[in-house]
Amino acid sequence: MKHNIIIFLFIFFFSEVNAQKIWSLKDCIDYALNNNISVQQSIIASKIAAATYQQSVGSLFPSINASSSLNYNYGRSLDPTSYQYVDQTFQSGGASLNGNLPIFQGLELQHNLRKSSIDFDASKLDVRKVQNDIALSVATAYLQILYSNEQLKATNDRIDAVTKERNRAKILVDNDLLAEGSLLDADALLATEEFNKASAENLLTSSRLTLIQLMQLEGASDIVIETPTLEIPSQESLSLSSESVYNEALKNLPEVKASELRLKSAKESLGIARAARYPKLSAFGSLSTNYSNQATSLDGSPVFTGYVPSGAVTSSGEQVLQPVFNYKYIDTPLKDQLNNNFGKAIGFNLSISLFNGWAINSNIKRSKLSFENARLNALQTKNTVYKNVQQAHADAIAALKKYAAANKSVAAQEKAFLYTEKKYNAGLLNSIDYVNARNNYTKSQSDLIQSKFDLILKIKVLDYYLGKPLSF
Repeated sequence: MKHNIIIFLFIFFFSEVNAQKIWSLKDCIDYALNNNISVQQSIIASKIAAATYQQSVGSLFPSINASSSLNYNYGRSLDPTSYQYVDQTFQSGGASLNGNLPIFQGLELQHNLRKSSIDFDASKLDVRKVQNDIALSVATAYLQILYSNEQLKATNDRIDAVTKERNRAKILVDNDLLAEGSLLDADALLATEEFNKASAENLLTSSRLTLIQLMQLEGASDIVIETPTLEIPSQESLSLSSESVYNEALKNLPEVKASELRLKSAKESLGIARAARYPKLSAFGSLSTNYSNQATSLDGSPVFTGYVPSGAVTSSGEQVLQPVFNYKYIDTPLKDQLNNNFGKAIGFNLSISLFNGWAINSNIKRSKLSFENARLNALQTKNTVYKNVQQAHADAIAALKKYAAANKSVAAQEKAFLYTEKKYNAGLLNSIDYVNARNNYTKSQSDLIQSKFDLILKIKVLDYYLGKPLSF
């Protein structure tokens, strides 16, 4: 039974390991773009801008509204059907349909439509900006993991080599063929490399955690990434001047286009503020009717019942008689009331702003200042891009020189170490000189790995400004 449980656990563990996802750079970027909170917020902001644009389009069309009411009246109140005050409880109600069509609003609606359209386009560029930033950060973290893996691999290789040298030194010391100090030096070198391995492992763990956090990968404490064969990418971007890269960046970067659009939006806001100075003309129309449960109507013809004195007399002193009729009333049906009380209205409304506490002038001044601020923001965005491009270009050139120097250093240190190792094996060199030579060679290898990954990253940053997709 115990044997079966062990087999089951082994199979389960082996399946879990094999089923663990291996993430490519594209997988990481796609996942981050779909789950990162900043990206989601920018998408929501773009949807809000889209709704605002739709509303501004709708404002050009007539507005139509319907309303109805049902009232219970107590005490002395006005009967809406007879327009007389009655002192009793009754029910009344009404319905209306109203329409309004803007004819001229000082071009406010047109400016608002253009502004909302521009703001919507700018919001879409904002989404691209956030997505680009996240993608670049993910790519940097991804590359950092690859670098950490290379450093750890190099450290393990050095530990293997140093361990062999240490074991060799121990055999020689045990056989009195080498001074004990040489074994102590080998132990110290091995301890140093083990420390370097711990540092490399910590850096790898930190790099993986950074990538996990950027991706918003919930419930994950580790991630396994694809390990592509990294070669130095095309150095075509390094042959361009910083001015050429900057000019391309102005065409490709969404933040530059967004700042230019917001400058246009600020201009339309100024037009909206100025439109308040002009008269506003609109057409309106309405249909309405009402009813009351107190409404009555004559039932049939009046019935003659005789004559009664009117209170007046003739010139001869005779009384003047007047006829008397009997009237019969019934409750007016709801349908008849709605038809009888049906009313129509149509007209125009003209509004002219004469004085409103300088509110219009204040709005215009604020809009002018906002326009100037948008102009400065657009200029600042371009200046920031220019500085970033200059720095990225200088960093890439420096990284290329550093990588070339690191290659030369490795070649030179390798020759020096092999020569030192031969002398050491022949007993012509003490262990201190041997350890120093190995340390110099080890440092040159580490510097080469670092300079290689730094050059790859710097070239990718330049390619980003040139509008090229991120890939390794």
